[in-house]
This record gives sequence, structure tokens and C-alpha cells, in this order.
Amino acid sequence: TLNNILSELLWLKKVCEAYQGEASVLFYYAGHGIPDEVTNDSYILPVDGDVALIQSAYKMSELYNELSSMDSRLTLVFMDACFSGSLRGDGMLASAKPETPKGKMVVFTAASGNETAYPYDEQNHGLFTYFLLKNLQNSNGSCSLGELYDFISKNVRQQSIVTKGKSQSPTVSASAGIANWEKIKLRQPFPSH
Repeated sequence: TLNNILSELLWLKKVCEAYQGEASVLFYYAGHGIPDEVTNDSYILPVDGDVALIQSAYKMSELYNELSSMDSRLTLVFMDACFSGSLRGDGMLASAKPETPKGKMVVFTAASGNETAYPYDEQNHGLFTYFLLKNLQNSNGSCSLGELYDFISKNVRQQSIVTKGKSQSPTVSASAGIANWEKIKLRQPFPSH
């Protein structure tokens, strides 16, 4: 629910304060994303949200502001959602503009542009989540962020064509405050910047 998301973000902020910059944050969301058809701003739609009532969704720019304001070593964001509008006739109603990571953030997203983040029905996960978890399990978390992205990207692109007949292209972006994000290891302490 929206209340759960806001409550957990407040808790994360308090944890970061208690650890005085030594904590690392991982934010994972799997669900629906929607664009505001007037402004093209992107939102995550909690389970208690209503697609017709944008106020019941959580604006991505506000989420990024909240996460970047946390005093963390690094904030990793995994978004298994797409932010394209629903189809009307032959085209999209709207497509949300991408948000730029801030502070010390690295953001992995399930799909780019107008693409859909597909489910992997046989595995009861989204394609993105399935291959994220598969890599973490296979590597025991000792891979670099670059290796993680390469694995997710390759496998999601291939599986989306095989099972859905359409392309799904995961993306990764890092804030200006993160140098050489590709080399950061998940199981090692994150470098201070």
C-alpha cells in the first residue's frame, strides 16, 4: 500500500541516520507503474492505488528525492515495472519520462521507453525479477553490478522474444555521484564517495 511504502521509506531513513552514512540501501519494487497522461511524470501504483486517481500513486521523482536524501554509502534501486500508458487504437496514450538518479544511486529498471515489463508465467515472477534472483543465487551475491546488469539484460532480452514475441530491454543508470558503478561488488563493502 502507499502507506506501507511511505512507512518503510521513513524507517530506511532512520536506519541510515543511525548508521551515520555507513548503511547501504536496497529498494526493490515489483508492480505497476503508470504515467501521468498530462505531465508524463512517472508513478508507482501501490496495491491500494487507483489508476484513475493519480494521487493514490507515488511519484517517482519524490521516491528518488527521498532515497537520495538518505545518508547512505550507496542506494540500489530495482524496479520491476514499466511506465508506459495503456493502448488505445494503435498507439500509446502516454509514456512517462525517465527519472534521473540522484545522490549515490544506481537504478536497474525492467524495461525501457514504451516497452512492457513482462511476467515470466512459468516461474511466477516478472522476467526481470526472475533473472535478477537467478544471478544472485548463482553468484551467491558476489558479482559486480556490471556483471549483474549484463546477465539480466541478456537473459531478459532473449526470454522476452522467445516467450512474448516482443522486446524487453532492462536499463541501468547511475547518478553522477557514483563513479565506476559497474565494478561495485554486492558482497563487498560499498566504496564511500
